[in-house]
Amino acid sequence: MLIGPDDTDLIRDSSDTRRRFFDGVISQMNAEYLSRYQHYNRVLDQRNSLLKQFSEQNFVDDDLLDIYTEDLLRLALEINSERRIFIERFQPIFSEKYAELSESRESVSISYNSEVNDTEFINNFRKNKQVDLYAQRTTKGIHRDDYEFEIDGYSIKKFGSQGQKKAFVMALRLAQFELLRTEKQTKPILLLDDVFDKLDDRRINKIIESINDHTFGQVFLTDARPERTAAILEKATVEVKYFQTS
Repeated sequence: MLIGPDDTDLIRDSSDTRRRFFDGVISQMNAEYLSRYQHYNRVLDQRNSLLKQFSEQNFVDDDLLDIYTEDLLRLALEINSERRIFIERFQPIFSEKYAELSESRESVSISYNSEVNDTEFINNFRKNKQVDLYAQRTTKGIHRDDYEFEIDGYSIKKFGSQGQKKAFVMALRLAQFELLRTEKQTKPILLLDDVFDKLDDRRINKIIESINDHTFGQVFLTDARPERTAAILEKATVEVKYFQTS
């Protein structure tokens, strides 16, 4: 499992990046979810192609469109349910990992935002057919879901410092590690790619403590400043080996 400097894209980028992350974590633990999610994307592509075709031909086969609509709605409800269940499980683990990194100086939260959560979603989706035909694409569904990241009740994207953002995404990855370790009953190999950049000494020490108490299994660290890594790992009580690449 990789923790790298680009992980803060989870905060900065669009909802696609956040969905990709969480869908990847869920899929690692649940192969049925992955299959269902792939099925949803196939049906979504087929429905969008049909909407475009109808627009170009100025003709609508309602019966054919309804077949794809009903399949898409069924899958959307199932995926939405699994995402909500996952976040309920993931949130306390994530909060705990962030608290360890920050010494409980801030509280963090993740909100799963989906129009599928609305009890009127199915009715609204069906009423939206003319909008979809005009747009030539499906404008409602779980492919529009997002995850809101907050720190002390505020958007971390807007108000978080660089150190807080780095700690936030590291806590996301550490929570992913913990879930996989519990689910698979094994410790994934952990690659920390240049993670010390933008982390203060306090948070770095927390990572070293986790390495020392064997929270992780095998850990690989990469750093463009090897002297910094060597100084940090002086506090490590586990076996350490150094490899230098040209």
